[in-house]
Amino acid sequence: MNGPGITTLPDVATDAGLLLYIVLIVLSVRMASFVCQRMVHAMWCSLDDVAIALTGREECDSMNKVEIGVRSLSIGVDSEVDGSNGGKVDEMIPEAATFSDTLTQLHTTTQSGEETEVESLLNPTTNLPPIFNTTQPLIERTSIVGQSKEGYGSPTSTYVAFTMVGSALCLALAQMMLCAAILDGMFVVVGGKSCALGWPSLGGDGESSGWIHCTSHSSMKPYRNSGAPVSLISIGWLIAAAISVTLGTVDLDEMMGVQYTFFACLLISCVRFAFVLKRMTNDLENGGVGEEDASDVNTGNALLSWLIGPNPFQTVGPIMFNFAFIVTAPPLSAMAKRQDIASRALSMSCVVMGALYVMIGWVGAPISNAVRNGLIAGGDDTNLMSLILLSGGSAGVPSALDLLCIGTFGISTIASVPVYCLLAQETLVNDAGVAKLPAFLLSNVLPWILVALTYNASFFEAFVNWSGLLILGYANFSLPLLLDMRLKNVRTYRSMHHKSTEVCNGESPSKRRTNNRASGYDTNRVTSMVFSLVTASISAVIVMSIADSLILAGVVFVFVMLATIMWPSASMVL
Repeated sequence: MNGPGITTLPDVATDAGLLLYIVLIVLSVRMASFVCQRMVHAMWCSLDDVAIALTGREECDSMNKVEIGVRSLSIGVDSEVDGSNGGKVDEMIPEAATFSDTLTQLHTTTQSGEETEVESLLNPTTNLPPIFNTTQPLIERTSIVGQSKEGYGSPTSTYVAFTMVGSALCLALAQMMLCAAILDGMFVVVGGKSCALGWPSLGGDGESSGWIHCTSHSSMKPYRNSGAPVSLISIGWLIAAAISVTLGTVDLDEMMGVQYTFFACLLISCVRFAFVLKRMTNDLENGGVGEEDASDVNTGNALLSWLIGPNPFQTVGPIMFNFAFIVTAPPLSAMAKRQDIASRALSMSCVVMGALYVMIGWVGAPISNAVRNGLIAGGDDTNLMSLILLSGGSAGVPSALDLLCIGTFGISTIASVPVYCLLAQETLVNDAGVAKLPAFLLSNVLPWILVALTYNASFFEAFVNWSGLLILGYANFSLPLLLDMRLKNVRTYRSMHHKSTEVCNGESPSKRRTNNRASGYDTNRVTSMVFSLVTASISAVIVMSIADSLILAGVVFVFVMLATIMWPSASMVL
């Protein structure tokens, strides 16, 4: 669940239009579910691939040695009966006789269903190194970075590692900004004001404001119009940073119960927020909620679009940001007992998130649209938390239950920060070769410094939009599909190359190539088309957001579509 992304959904639904918003969410749910299923499949296929790659040729060599030894001594049926050569074989090549007896015993025990020591010794997974003797995927080998190393080699995996670090830190930065802002907003509501430490600034009368900046404005941007500088260290920032850095030193496996508790708090808070927003919409229609001019509620540009909104292309980035959890999914898949369990769990999480996103966007869009048009007194921010803070109406203070839900929502989002920071830290250590202490500082401390430097900036929505497009969109949707297609080719070739029957029978390369293609070697067409469509759509939206030209965006879409269709088919040549 993406806390910062949820807070932007009322604004996103207003920009997209309600019908288009629902369509985009449904498509995103289907897309995220498909990508997760393909990623899980690629991870679990590594188990069979390891056994084939490591044991296929050794078994074939052992069989050849025994067969050559037997033929060299002219062992036949007649000599086996009279025993004239049988004793010589046992004396001269005891290994051959032992292996022959072992095969006979293995066949007998297999037929009877009895487990023996010999059968376990001949099990292909028994003699594997301990790192491969497992019934679950190894996260070091099957993560997105590990898959890129298997498919393209170490140099490419280094670039992928830094991409994963960037994706994790983008998610972490958004969570950090949200946590600090929520805590500061809570201090304003409960205590009347919140203060922060910042560089002295000059006021309108030319006097310095000092190092301490205070505000009494209750919103998710409390210091926006207070005259405070961009860089601030607030009380909310200190509390959120202390909790996050402390949790970053703890193994996540040791606080799974805390993670589940915070997730339940997040769900309960969102359901409560939906109820409050729906009530605010009803009050707005009846002339309540501190309305500036009740006669303008349903007139002019105050109308909410039910089909396509005013800025549909600006909604793709935030929606992708909300489903940018795929980079954190490999650990969940690796801990599952079976592939189908991991696949179902990730698919169900996509459905639950999609339903929650539709609910928040649908009920929050009317209030967000009213704030945009100046129809609610004191409304200057369309963030979800700011809208809930406006629910107090003329009293100016939300109910105690709403304040509790805002607080639990903020605390619950802190729980996800260590997940992203740990993902970045482990990637830096294991895949980029960074020492543990510098990796900890880069992933857990540096992001909080960046948040402090930009705390009072007004580009949070822009950050969510562009990080969702430029980094998270490609990293979460395009890259896993590309690796799935690549690994399918690489693993199929490897398994066919090491298959004992082919090696022992001396099959020609041309015949093997034909059999590989006939057995489904070619890249899956559905995955290829989905990869091309997603990559082309993201690229077109980026161009549209920059150039504001629908024609240029269409040209880019067609070009990227054709290029990506041609690329995967040529990525592996036998």
